[in-house]
Amino acid sequence: MNNRTLGIIGGVALVLAILAPFVLGNANKVKKFFEEAEMLYEREDYEIAITKYTKALQESEKIGAKTEAIDTDFTTLVNLKIAWCYYKLAENTSDVRHNQQALVHIKKVASDTQVAKYQEELTYLWAENLYAIEEHNQAKFKFAQLIEKFPKSQWIPKTLYRVAEINYQQENYDAALAKFQELVERFPHSELTGEAERRISELTGEAERNERNDEDRQRESESPEPDDRAKQLLKKASDLQEQGKIHDAYERYTQITKQYPKSEYVTDAYVGKAEIHLEAKDYATARKYYEEAMYSITDGDRKEKLYRAYHRTYLVPNPDRNRRRPKEPIGELFVKARLLRLERQWLKAAEVYEKLLNRNLSVDDRVYGLYWCGRCYYEAAQMDSTLFSKPVEVFKKITTGYENSRYDINAYYYLTLAYSDWAEELSGDLSKHQSVIHVVEKANAKYVDNHDPTVREWLSRMQELSNRAAQELSPDPEPDDIELEPDDDTDDPEPEPDYERFVNQGHEYLNKGDLEAAVKKVKQALSRNPNYTPADELKLKIKERYYRSGWVLFGEEQYEKAIEEFKKTIALDSEFKEAYCYLGAVYIEQEKYTKAIEVLRKAIDIDEQFEEAYFNLALAYLKRGHFKEAREAAEAALRIDPNYEPPRRLIEFIAD
Repeated sequence: MNNRTLGIIGGVALVLAILAPFVLGNANKVKKFFEEAEMLYEREDYEIAITKYTKALQESEKIGAKTEAIDTDFTTLVNLKIAWCYYKLAENTSDVRHNQQALVHIKKVASDTQVAKYQEELTYLWAENLYAIEEHNQAKFKFAQLIEKFPKSQWIPKTLYRVAEINYQQENYDAALAKFQELVERFPHSELTGEAERRISELTGEAERNERNDEDRQRESESPEPDDRAKQLLKKASDLQEQGKIHDAYERYTQITKQYPKSEYVTDAYVGKAEIHLEAKDYATARKYYEEAMYSITDGDRKEKLYRAYHRTYLVPNPDRNRRRPKEPIGELFVKARLLRLERQWLKAAEVYEKLLNRNLSVDDRVYGLYWCGRCYYEAAQMDSTLFSKPVEVFKKITTGYENSRYDINAYYYLTLAYSDWAEELSGDLSKHQSVIHVVEKANAKYVDNHDPTVREWLSRMQELSNRAAQELSPDPEPDDIELEPDDDTDDPEPEPDYERFVNQGHEYLNKGDLEAAVKKVKQALSRNPNYTPADELKLKIKERYYRSGWVLFGEEQYEKAIEEFKKTIALDSEFKEAYCYLGAVYIEQEKYTKAIEVLRKAIDIDEQFEEAYFNLALAYLKRGHFKEAREAAEAALRIDPNYEPPRRLIEFIAD
C-alpha cells in the first residue's frame, strides 16, 4: 500500500472521527439524558425535563444508538413523556399553548406505536388535552375510544367523570347524571366517587329546583299583580335567611331586584342583600346595596334609618391602619362562593370558584379565585382525604403562574400545609414529606431577600412544617438538657455557662418552630443571669413571632388561634400595646365586647396617644349601647389625629 493510499485512508478516518459524535449514536448518552429527564420530571421541573427528553430523543435517532435496553419503543415513550410535561405545565399555568404542544407530540406517535400500554396512555392524554382546550366533542370521542378499547384502564374513573362533566356543560343533564352514577356504581372506592356523589345530588337537586321554578313561573303567570309575587319571594327569602340558608335567600333577594325593580318590596330585597354582605364582612358591597335601597325610596324616616345602617359598614375594628383587608371581587358567582364559605360548604364553594376560573377574569380576580378555590378544597379535604390532590393542584398554579401576586406566599404556605396533612393521611408514603421540604426550599430561595414581616411569618410557619417532615424522613433522638461532665483533658476549653447554653438551645428551638420550648429556654437563661442581653434578644424574637403569627391569623379570620398568639405575645411583654389592640379587635369580631373594652383600656394605659385603640374602644362601647362612652373614646381618637376617618363616622352615627 503506497503512501498516497495510506494518506487517503488516514484522511477518511480523521473525517469519520470528527463526524462521529454528530452521526453516530451513543446508548450511554441516551440513557444519561433520559434518566436526568426522569429525575427532573419527578421534581416537577417540567421545562428542563422537556429539554433533556428532547436531547435523549435526538441522540437516539443517530446511527448505532441502541435504545432497546431502555424501551422497545423508545421514540413513543419519549414523545409521551414530553406530552405529559406539557400537560403538567398547562395545569400549573392555565396556558393552553402547552396543551397544544402536548397534542403535537401525541399525534407524532399515536398512529405508529404497537405497544398496547402506550396506545392506552396516548388515548387518555389526547382526550385530556382536548378537554383542556375546550374541544369538548373531540374530547368526548377520545374518552369513548378509551372506554371501548381499554375497559380495564386505570383512567376509566377519570374518563367517566370527564364525560359526565362535558355532558353537564353541554346541558345534557340526563347523560351527565348517568355517567356520574356509573362511576359511583363501578368504582365505589375511587377518589372521584365522593365528588360524583355530590354532583348526582346537585343534579337531582337541580331537577327539583327546575320543577320549583316551573311552579313559580306558573304562579307568577296566574298572579295579577307583580307586587304579590315580589311579596311572596321576600317572605321566602326572609324565612330562608332565618334558617341559615344564606345562599338560597340571596338568590331570592336578587330575583326581586332583577325582576321587580319597581316593586315596593325591592327596598327590603336590597337591604337583605346588604345585611348578608355585612355579615360576611364584605363591607364595600354592603354599602353599595344600602345605597341602592336608599335610592329606591322617598320615605324620609326610612331613608334615615338606612343611612344609619350604611354608616355601620364603616364601623369595623381597625387595629392597624397600615394593614387593610383585601377587597373582595364583585359579581354574582364571587358572592355565591363567599356565602358558601360563610356556611362552611367548602366543596360547593370550590366548585363555584372553578366555574369562575373558566371565565374571562382580570389577573387579580383570577388569582383571588385560585387562592380561595385552593383554600376551600383544602378545608374540604379535612373531611375527605381523597381531595388532597385538589388544593395541591390549585396552589401550584399560583406559585408557578402568578409568582408575583399578593397571594403567592400564602399559596406556598397552604401548598406546604396540604402536602403535610396529606402525608399524615398516607402514613408510610415518604414522597409527600419530601414534597413539603421541596416546596419550602423553593419558597425560601425565592423570598431570601424579602424582609416584609408578613412574608417572614409565612416562611417561619412553613419552616416548622419542613422541620417536621425532615424529622419523619430521618427521625433523630429527642434532645435533652443533660449537661455532660467535662473531660479531664486540661487543654479543652472551659464549658459555656448554663445561661449561654440555654440561649443557644432556645435559638435551635426557635429555628425549628417550637416556640414554647424556646420560651422555656429563655426563662432558664434569665433565671441564671437576669441581665444576659442575648436572652433578652431571643425573647424579643419569640415575641415578634407570636405577634406576627397573631395578625396573620387575624387576617385569615382564624380568631381563636389569633387570640392564643396575642395572649402569648402579651405573656412575654405586658407593655406590648399593639398586641392588646389586636386582641381587642378580635374580641369585637367575636362580639365579646366586655373583654374587648378590658384589653383596649390596657392598650390606652400603656400609650395615651394610641388612636386605633381609642377607636376600637369606641366601637366596643357602641356595640354595647354605651353611646356616651363611645362618643368620648371616638373624640379622643380625633384629638390625636383629626384626619382619622373611622371615629368621625362613628360620631356621626351616634348623632344620627
